[in-house]
Amino acid sequence: MDIQLEIGLYIFILAGFLGYHVISRVPPLLHTPLMSATNAMSGISLVGSLVVAGSSSEFTPSTFLGFIAVACSSTNVVGGFLITDRMLRMFKKDENPELRKGRDLFNRIVLLSLTALFVVYLAMLLLFQDMRGQALNLFYIISAVLFILGLKGLSSPKWARMGMWLAEFGMLLAVVGTLFHPEIHSYIWIVAGLIIGSLVGGALGWWIPMTAVPQRTALSHALGALAATLIGVSEYFWPRHGAELGRVLMTAIGFEVIIGGLTFTGSLMAAGKLQGLLPGAPITYKGQNASNLTLLAALVAVLIAFIVFVPVGSPWFMLMVVLALLFGFLLVIPIGAADMPVVISLLNSYAGLADAAMGFVLMNKIQIITGSLDGTSGFLLSLLMCRAMNRSAMNVLFGAFGKIDVEASTGPVTEEKGTIRSITAEEAPVLFEGARSVVIVPGYGMAVAQAQHGVAELASLLLKRGVDVKYAIHPVAGRMPGHMNVLLAEANVPYDQLHEMDQINPYFAEADVALVVGANDVTNPAAKNNRSSPLYGMPILEVERAKAIIVLKRSMRPGFAGVDNDLYYNPKCMMLFGDAKDSMTKLYAALKA
Repeated sequence: MDIQLEIGLYIFILAGFLGYHVISRVPPLLHTPLMSATNAMSGISLVGSLVVAGSSSEFTPSTFLGFIAVACSSTNVVGGFLITDRMLRMFKKDENPELRKGRDLFNRIVLLSLTALFVVYLAMLLLFQDMRGQALNLFYIISAVLFILGLKGLSSPKWARMGMWLAEFGMLLAVVGTLFHPEIHSYIWIVAGLIIGSLVGGALGWWIPMTAVPQRTALSHALGALAATLIGVSEYFWPRHGAELGRVLMTAIGFEVIIGGLTFTGSLMAAGKLQGLLPGAPITYKGQNASNLTLLAALVAVLIAFIVFVPVGSPWFMLMVVLALLFGFLLVIPIGAADMPVVISLLNSYAGLADAAMGFVLMNKIQIITGSLDGTSGFLLSLLMCRAMNRSAMNVLFGAFGKIDVEASTGPVTEEKGTIRSITAEEAPVLFEGARSVVIVPGYGMAVAQAQHGVAELASLLLKRGVDVKYAIHPVAGRMPGHMNVLLAEANVPYDQLHEMDQINPYFAEADVALVVGANDVTNPAAKNNRSSPLYGMPILEVERAKAIIVLKRSMRPGFAGVDNDLYYNPKCMMLFGDAKDSMTKLYAALKA
């Protein structure tokens, strides 16, 4: 085995173990910023893309593919770090002003120290040309350490922004140092790609609303995967060193284009579903799972043939790329919107693995490290989301969850459940009179209606009246891990009022009122009581234990699981129909009157 490959494998494995231990300590509160941050860090593919884009002073297919990869990667870096910082700025907590001043002073000292370090680094690169190689390798190591410290900072909202500053500085060191790489001979395509990517990424990171973070994240996964795929194609057909590709390098390229290709199309499909451009329900056809597994087997067979038998330049390589693109498309279309938290996390993991494979192709160890960290993050979040739904990853990928016979589930049984009771916003304040404890349960309906600010205003009014207000957050509420936390933080809800499912469930029995805003399946008691329900076994928020329940909902349409919610037939439950944002405005006005 080649010594460089052996070292790379050791680095990949150790970085994965380290990433697991660091990322497993990130609280659910910060899972959305975690995914956005690792997505930005996976933009380290920019390092390899810069070398390919600047490898020739002439226009070649290789430099053009490198230019596209630079644009895609820089979009992820700029947009990812920008929107992560936007999210982390929102997480606030009522605390001692003196403690806040002390932390702000510490932050300024760290920023000044990082600035001084960067000046020293740049001076070394400019003044000591014979030391550039050693300096670059040294600062790649420093960048890797800063990335790990950045993820470590996400273990607490207090230090999350500082952690991201460290990660951003690590990315700056790696990118600026790579611009002095000895294999870069031209900067035309590099500058063009950096400008385009920075503008697009800046626009996405600065102006996109928090309700659209899931689809932005999916789109970023697609861009990162596309960059890896293009670099793989470039290194296969136009290797920079002109040497014949050995089997080890061909294996790395094969994995790079396969994982990158399926992640690219799969992420585009996920973004389309999240944005509403494609149907949110599973799109299925007869024999779908069998055909997908057959396609996967064919893809693996072509990869093996490519490694063992096929010479450089063979059309079998392009067949492998096309099959990977097709498989990513077919893999995601049968997955419903209810499973998007798992899908987004898995795609995050795939994008990291594609970046790591790119690191093996270019023998760039910083890419191997960050790719392993990103892959570990996505895989761990996927497991957490599956556990929160009491389902396996195989069931998510091949189960077509939500594609059930709705009539069978809502037909004759409906009459036996009881009567639906409705209430108006003007009548609802009666339930809050004398209330001492209120639990608010946000869901995806709140995000669609953008009602988080109305929810926060109502909670503030209740707090002024001495009511104890808590928020109950289910792990899979929304369309990506931790999405509800970010939306409520945007509305200036202190994060110490946000409680995870296991923390809040014991409090429902003490709650005078449970206010459910757009949450459906995650509150359905059928998950505990009805063995025939597709939700059975999924941990839920035990809203039915509250003394009174108000549910804000547009209509009686079932949730993404496609089944009726037994909660709505509970004698303690009142339905407040209408747009959640409008309903919250009316409810706030009625309570204030």
